[in-house]
Amino acid sequence: MATKSLIQIWSGQTLTAGAASTSSSWIDLSSADSAQISIRLTNGATGPTAAAQVQIVVANDYNSGSPHLPCNFGGPIVGGTAASEVDYLSVDLPISVAAVQLVAGSNTGQNVTVDADISIVTAIGA
Repeated sequence: MATKSLIQIWSGQTLTAGAASTSSSWIDLSSADSAQISIRLTNGATGPTAAAQVQIVVANDYNSGSPHLPCNFGGPIVGGTAASEVDYLSVDLPISVAAVQLVAGSNTGQNVTVDADISIVTAIGA
């Protein structure tokens, strides 16, 4: 049996067209055995000119909320540009990740909504 917890990162967060990126708070994974991030990008009735993106940023040391040497975990997750399009993606993080942050935006022309949560496993037992 595994001990799991769910943290909601964003719920219906609007990514305003052409605005600066939106960043989540850092999430401490230093005592996690594993973690999985789920993301949903939702376009409005008119799709954006440039699709919204979500970049996962990780660090190997949480350092009381000031992670050392944060770096991108792969390339950005990119949504689509079709009207009313909904894109889903899930990413497993390796056990070596001690902290994670999401950065979303880059859409132009129309707003896009982002939802994200993280499932964290903190114990595995019988």
